[in-house]
Amino acid sequence: MQKQNQEELYKYKRRLAAQIMDYVRDQLIVALPFFHRAILKMPVEFYGIRDDGAGNQLPAGMGTDGVSAFVHQDRALELFRQEKERLPRIYLHMLLHCIYSHPFSYEQMRKEYWDFAADAAVEHTILEMRRQEFTLQEDELRRRKIEALKQRAGSMTAENVYHYLYTHPEEAEELLRDSSLFCQDIHQFWIPDSTAAHRRKYEKNPHPGINKISQDWKKLGQSVKLDIQVFEKNQGLAPGSLSENLQEVVRDRYNYEEFLRKFAVTNEEIHINHEEFDYIYYTYGMERYGNMPLIEPLEYRETKKVHDFVIAIDTSGSCQGSTVRNFLSRTYSILKSTRSFFHEVNIHVIQCDAKVQSDVKLTSDEEFEAYMKEIRISGFGGTDFRPVFQHVDQMIREGEFTDLRGLIYFTDGMGTFPERMPSYQTAFVFVSDWNKIPKIPAWAIKLVLRDEDFQEDDWKKGVLQE
Repeated sequence: MQKQNQEELYKYKRRLAAQIMDYVRDQLIVALPFFHRAILKMPVEFYGIRDDGAGNQLPAGMGTDGVSAFVHQDRALELFRQEKERLPRIYLHMLLHCIYSHPFSYEQMRKEYWDFAADAAVEHTILEMRRQEFTLQEDELRRRKIEALKQRAGSMTAENVYHYLYTHPEEAEELLRDSSLFCQDIHQFWIPDSTAAHRRKYEKNPHPGINKISQDWKKLGQSVKLDIQVFEKNQGLAPGSLSENLQEVVRDRYNYEEFLRKFAVTNEEIHINHEEFDYIYYTYGMERYGNMPLIEPLEYRETKKVHDFVIAIDTSGSCQGSTVRNFLSRTYSILKSTRSFFHEVNIHVIQCDAKVQSDVKLTSDEEFEAYMKEIRISGFGGTDFRPVFQHVDQMIREGEFTDLRGLIYFTDGMGTFPERMPSYQTAFVFVSDWNKIPKIPAWAIKLVLRDEDFQEDDWKKGVLQE
């Protein structure tokens, strides 16, 4: 009898929790109609206290793996009794994590930094909305903490906050003390193993894989971007955290090494060798037709090796010191390791602000090492990209470059671009906040990186936009 009563109580709680979660989802759809598809994309699944796949128990709460919203029914009922705005807040918090793609690179990150950065970015977005439906008692304290964090880190995207924590470990220790203030959900669900056992019980709803989930949410983020901009305008808001975080998500990630290798590689050309032929066809013709050999000339591939290359450094702003050294060292190392590069090279390193300050020619590893030991940054005036292109064009006319493969321009801000497309491919590599990056000419490639992207063993993600 007691067991039957317990089962009936359990079923009653489950029905009540399901009704509450339906109410929460409906409430969010009414408040934020542009998230309608995102909310319906993430159905609720209830769970009990269980193992996360690594031998650790998952706490009672809410979390998502990008496929489902996992809810502990007893915890949901408890939170709803305590503060009715809490559940919609947590659900929106989880939803924004997915829209911003926070769960999908979790295992590559330093977890305590990414937990804090992702939660702070999401809470900042929610606080900017100023919606009564999910306003909580501690929100004023959260606002003060986030404003202080913005003073240090700048823009409140998870990527930018993570970068700040990563490069300021002493301050990170202090900031992480506020982790519980921003945390609303359980991030252990972001680890695929934590939901694997659960998924095995539901063969009709298998886990589609982290890459597929990530791409689906990215597409959804792109589709709601315009709706969000309209919402911000109608609310009288300047483009804010929602747009800013989505901008961080919807652009493609790119590895600097992979980018540079593709940039420096020349196409293979296929040629016909009329002096040699395929003996298989020759023999077949003689045997089949008697005195009629079949001649099939052989093909061979010729890789045109790169000899000439230009690296331009903008010395007008903060691209100086260790950042420039790391960039040059990494770039030269990648170029020299590219198979299509000659052992003997003709690389020009040009420093320029509003005019060309220096031009150093490097033809060997020894010359590069000597240059790195003695490098001095010159300039610090305004930014004008045109003098470098004029200087390079003049060197081409004088015969200094016989086959210039490309020019990479390392900069951190605004400048005057050439009006005409050069005869060689060009890439502008920016080290800066994305929102400060200018529009570049259509003929150039734009790559946005952070300082640590030039470190071999660090977080190597940049942003490419052609």
